[in-house]
Amino acid sequence: MAEMAAGYVGEKHVEDFLERIGKAYPQPRVVESPRRKFWYKDDLDRAMNIALSSSKRPGELQAKMAERRAMRRARAKA
Repeated sequence: MAEMAAGYVGEKHVEDFLERIGKAYPQPRVVESPRRKFWYKDDLDRAMNIALSSSKRPGELQAKMAERRAMRRARAKA
């Protein structure tokens, strides 16, 4: 729903998210009523240009996270 979609894309206010629909963000994929609209994560990812980078290299994100964890542990031991 709009509240979750706004939070997912990093908008502080739902109203700001709704103002950018059709410009920066896609139209909702499912509209049950004027108040119940649903956006798909894939559509929002595509709007933020992160869908292609994450889908092409699925293990890259996990590797990056493991690398950062190892760096933090090394700093904590020092």
